[in-house]
Amino acid sequence: MNDKLRRGPLAALKRLTARQGGLAMLCYLLALAAWLALGAWNFAADALARADGALAEESIPVGDFQLVDVAAEADGWYAATSGDPQIILDNVDGRVVRTLSYAAEFDGEPREMCLYYTTAPGEPYSQDNRVFPTQAADGSYVYTLPRTALVSLRLDPCSPDENAAVRMRFDGGAITLNAAGALPGGLDYWLPSWYQAFCLILYPALAAAALSWLWACWRAVRQRKN
Repeated sequence: MNDKLRRGPLAALKRLTARQGGLAMLCYLLALAAWLALGAWNFAADALARADGALAEESIPVGDFQLVDVAAEADGWYAATSGDPQIILDNVDGRVVRTLSYAAEFDGEPREMCLYYTTAPGEPYSQDNRVFPTQAADGSYVYTLPRTALVSLRLDPCSPDENAAVRMRFDGGAITLNAAGALPGGLDYWLPSWYQAFCLILYPALAAAALSWLWACWRAVRQRKN
């Protein structure tokens, strides 16, 4: 039994951490394994949602949303009637929403654009729960939502200056949920963003440093007891 332990995983782990830089290598290997497992989990979750029909592309006419301080005009144009126009989907209604996207033109400076979301009934919209768009190669705006249960969405398409009127027109007169070109596919589930790559480099190193310090403290305590 002792021979098995000496040759088993625990012995290999002890040899690895005893090497210079071994603890850091172990932390990076664990981080890599966790990242690969997370990508596989997200891939499987999306595959199941597609099979159930919950993760489907859906184009919703702008007029079907709840419009707050947004007035419909002729020729498909909408005018912001305050500095805080809102386009609200107050009930996600069982959908799995990964992205919201649209192409639009503005006759003024839209300034800040963001998408708020709630995760519980009656929850107020909060700056802690919002995402900002990226602009795709075709010029459309894409908001990528976190992987959490969603209850409602509130798009703030623009934030006009005080006393400045901004009008907007949406391509096709609609906003799209889960546009096929905006959803991840294939290796996208495992390719980190720049921020995620930074975290994958930084946090294992911090964890290794913290564990090394704790190990040194534990050894010092043992030596004092002896």
